[in-house]
This record gives sequence, C-alpha cells and structure tokens, in this order.
Amino acid sequence: MTSTTTLPIFGKDTEPRPPTARLGMVAAAARLVAYRDAHTGQLQAHLVVDCPFCDHQHIHPAGPASAPRVCPRRSRCVGCPGGSYYFPAVQQ
Repeated sequence: MTSTTTLPIFGKDTEPRPPTARLGMVAAAARLVAYRDAHTGQLQAHLVVDCPFCDHQHIHPAGPASAPRVCPRRSRCVGCPGGSYYFPAVQQ
C-alpha cells in the first residue's frame, strides 16, 4: 500500500501562526552618514541605526548635512514586528 502526504507550499501554510509578541522599546546605536543628493547636488544626511532586533541597519533621513536632525527619535523594526527602538545618541 502506498500513501501520499501533501506538504504545504510557500504561502499556503495552514498552520495557525502565534500572535505577534510585544518586544518593547530598546535603545539603538545610530551614526550620521553624509551623502550628495543625485537630483539636487546638495549634501544630505542619513541616520544609520543598528537595529537591536533583526541585526540589520535601518536608514532614516536626517535632512541637510549642514544642520542634520539628530534629536532623539523612535521607530519600529520592519523585520521583527513588535520591536520598537529609539536612538537618543548619535555618533557623528
């Protein structure tokens, strides 16, 4: 006697998923990176944040490089739902 088993294919998993956990607010290190805007030619700045949840870097606009916005801010990790981080100190 032969039996066949149907395996779930990508995106067709019928197993219930656990609810997203709240991971809370965690401090993250950020650094300021300047770049030249290709459209305007002006120097702009990004805040590059080392995410404490997904071990990737997230990029946030900081405005003009001559006067970047480095005030304390908070954001969510898109790779790890439920995780929020803030970056109070920025290394320039």
